[in-house]
Amino acid sequence: MMYFLLATMFISLAVMAVVIIRKFPQMANVDVDNLPLEKEAKKKKEIMSRRIEAEGTVMLTKAGLLFRPIQKIWGKLQLQFRIYVGKIERLLRREERKGNVLSAEDQESKLNSLLNDAQMEIATQNFDKAESLFIAAIKIDPRSYEAYKGLADTYLLKNSLEEALETYTFLLQLYPKDDDIMVKIADIAEQKGDIQKAIDYLERAIVINDSLSPRFYHLAELLVKVDQADIAKEAIISAVDLEPKNPKYLDLLIEIGILCGDKDVATKGFAELRLVNPKNQKLQVFSDRIKTLT
Repeated sequence: MMYFLLATMFISLAVMAVVIIRKFPQMANVDVDNLPLEKEAKKKKEIMSRRIEAEGTVMLTKAGLLFRPIQKIWGKLQLQFRIYVGKIERLLRREERKGNVLSAEDQESKLNSLLNDAQMEIATQNFDKAESLFIAAIKIDPRSYEAYKGLADTYLLKNSLEEALETYTFLLQLYPKDDDIMVKIADIAEQKGDIQKAIDYLERAIVINDSLSPRFYHLAELLVKVDQADIAKEAIISAVDLEPKNPKYLDLLIEIGILCGDKDVATKGFAELRLVNPKNQKLQVFSDRIKTLT
């Protein structure tokens, strides 16, 4: 029904427009030549104006009557038209760009040049310039890992956490198994105080790559902060398994063992720490605390 009304509206308006256009020559050719020139010079224009105005008024009145039943449709029509115009504009811009498309070889060369220049700007701490160069690189290759990663890293260096987070998150959508990006997002979440989000992304990174001990260690630290000591214990044990002689890891293993009331874990950690670092000043304190465990 709506399409029928719209079709009727456009046909009617088209007919009106044609009629008005066709009548302009007729109106302009009204036979006023026989009137005395000295009296009717002004009247020629007046007669023509009245005739044209009368015809136009009738046409506009009819158009107004036609529009009344479909005023609600008109708003939708305007929206559809704006959407259509937007599509056309995008197509035109796309066609304009075709004339300036670089060859694959030139494109790669330009991309690498921009990326290298951006890294040089980062080295001199000119982060704003580096940001511009990375964005220019993305325009050449909208899926460039190095360009997005460099841009996100630049935002992080500028302490623009929101922009960095948005860029890393978008990059992760392009490369959903990139565990390094997951760790970056976890670090930003922690800086913003969202510990649970940091834990979630760190756990996702560990699922993809469980061979890096620092990730288990940091996960254990975060889990302790949200009172999940039992899960933290499993994380720090994994870190110690990967690096059994790391004093920092052994220290946290003892702390978490005591926190969980797990005397066996705390005692084992203590024994290992004493072998690795016998002069550690915390050994006596740990020994006293472990003795209180049952």
